[in-house]
Amino acid sequence: MLAGNHNEVAFCRRYIHNTSPAIGISVYTEWHMPVNPHSPADGTALALRHTLKQTQTQIGHDRLFEKFGHQLFTSGWSATLVQWLLDEICLQFGAQHGLISQQHAGALKILAQRGNAFPVGVRIPMLGVLAQWLKEPIHFKVHQQYIPGLWALQIPADDQSTLLCYHFPIACQQQAVGLMALITGNPLNANSLQTLYSLCGMLGFALHRPAQASTMLDTSYMQKLTPREREVFALLPSGASNALLATKLGISPGTVKIHIERILSKLALNDRTQAAVKAVEAGFKSDGL
Repeated sequence: MLAGNHNEVAFCRRYIHNTSPAIGISVYTEWHMPVNPHSPADGTALALRHTLKQTQTQIGHDRLFEKFGHQLFTSGWSATLVQWLLDEICLQFGAQHGLISQQHAGALKILAQRGNAFPVGVRIPMLGVLAQWLKEPIHFKVHQQYIPGLWALQIPADDQSTLLCYHFPIACQQQAVGLMALITGNPLNANSLQTLYSLCGMLGFALHRPAQASTMLDTSYMQKLTPREREVFALLPSGASNALLATKLGISPGTVKIHIERILSKLALNDRTQAAVKAVEAGFKSDGL
């Protein structure tokens, strides 16, 4: 406030805030209204720079969508594309560390990484909060809890307040496909989160199709099994006993035991647990009973 000249400060923040908080908060601030009408409008310049920065950021987001969509359209999904996408996301959103993973057989397989994330190919068991986040049907929500088991780096408790963790479920038709995670030094605004939501939707569709194709390819070994053996095989992920499987199939527990032994032999598996994992990889769910 300039002493001796109250007319020039009639619209200062303090004056309007006291008379009309709503207007003061939403319209008139110290940098909106210069205290001296003859001085440069520094506030207007700041507002213009802020608007320009937002516009440039949005242009960057739009170009990211354009490039990603063009690559999917022309070349399809590839390991090179997913790594490029993660690198671009980390650069645009200021993330020092990041990863994109795909759900497979009860674990998250790292497809792309940046910074101190686990190497590509590492499988992280979907336990605890990870399983909860990807529980179907998926309802999109960003999770900011730091999960030590998801990262190669361990953030000290004192530093967790300065580094922000963002975890985005990747899904297709509300079915879990994977997880994208970023660690940044600055909070992401609403526009940034909306952009990442949309990218996760594109990722969900892109990752869902290769998963379907690989499943069809990998299940060719099932031709070795008889129809009854396939029925038993499909129920193994449930973890049910031979007696429960027998009740489900209308046969005796002894017959179930024989079928399982033949399955292990034909598929070159060591035990029932390996057979159950193989069944999950083939697309059979644990809720088969």
